[in-house]
Amino acid sequence: MNPPLNVDIAIVGGGIAGLWLLTQLRQRGYGAVLIESGPLGAGQTICAQGIIHGGAKYALHGQLSDSAKAIAGMPMLWRRCLNGLNQPDLRGARLLAEHQYLWATRAPTSQLAAFFASQLMQSRMEKVAGDLPAALRHPDFRGTVYRLDEPIVDVASVLRTLADRCREALLLSQEPVALTPDGTLILHHPSRPLLTIQAACTVFTAGAGNAGLPWVAQQVRPLHMVMARGSALPGALYAHCLGVSDTPRLTVTSHDDASGRLIWYLGGGLAEEGVKRDRIEQIRAAQRELAALLPWVDWSQAEFATFTVDRAEARQRLGTRPAEPSVLENGRVIAAWPTKLALAPLLAERIIALLPTLDVQPQPLNLQMLADWPRPEIAPSPWDWEHLQWS
Repeated sequence: MNPPLNVDIAIVGGGIAGLWLLTQLRQRGYGAVLIESGPLGAGQTICAQGIIHGGAKYALHGQLSDSAKAIAGMPMLWRRCLNGLNQPDLRGARLLAEHQYLWATRAPTSQLAAFFASQLMQSRMEKVAGDLPAALRHPDFRGTVYRLDEPIVDVASVLRTLADRCREALLLSQEPVALTPDGTLILHHPSRPLLTIQAACTVFTAGAGNAGLPWVAQQVRPLHMVMARGSALPGALYAHCLGVSDTPRLTVTSHDDASGRLIWYLGGGLAEEGVKRDRIEQIRAAQRELAALLPWVDWSQAEFATFTVDRAEARQRLGTRPAEPSVLENGRVIAAWPTKLALAPLLAERIIALLPTLDVQPQPLNLQMLADWPRPEIAPSPWDWEHLQWS
């Protein structure tokens, strides 16, 4: 066994929350490391659609919700990072689209929701008269479209860029990390002696893995996501289609798989309600939605695949989605959830603000002794998973 490594902060969990926090801590001079037992982003993060929400989808019924207020500044902050003007510098990440669209059908409830959102979000939402996305540019289209100030990022490239900024501080443990009562973490790898890390503060950003802490109250809200591919797809689309509830009827983002094929990634109400359906039923539901919303496309020529993923969050009294990032403390151990990909910067700020209250001060850290310790890789995007069944 190697001698213990003393660090200011040990982060357990290498999704967007853990990686963003790690880069911010190291930029401020903290001796921090991140420990992951699998690929970086595996689970919630890599399954995100990459939308940097600005709050419009939380203002669909005429009230500026707590969620909308918390997330309002995120598009501007992320854009500054993507342009290298803020830390962390994300200039290596791929921006898929500058804007997202909000698309109302002719149904009165859909039009009304779009109107309410446009009134509340005037500075970040504008009606589109022409130059519609290619998928909606058809003589039979009879809806209303708004352009939202919501960029869409390629999640894997964001993870890779963050990881490249702090590669030497990323540690792979091929078994789940064990935390002893005195704050010691024990890492396992078959090709190395056991590694012990003594941390002044330990932060768990492991998503569903946070449930392993006995004092953590956590909830999961599942999704049944759908992907479509094939020559039938009418170009890239990044849009929320409004229905009758405060969740968009359908949210579409577009991605290229490892072979360069265009993928439509379908979430929103379809994914939330789809947890009640099996794979075949969910594909049929997706085909019905797409045929109803874009009837000029021959959807019989598209291939579909589905998978389920759980959104892990701090438990809420009624099981609803938290409005903001969540941080729970137990002595010198912190459990944290960003709630949304876009809110990872806000979560990092809140955790860093806690450190002085725990008397954790930045100390230099020499990681040379771990120069040959194995590092975690980036998780593959869902459309590149080998076990998926396309039909």
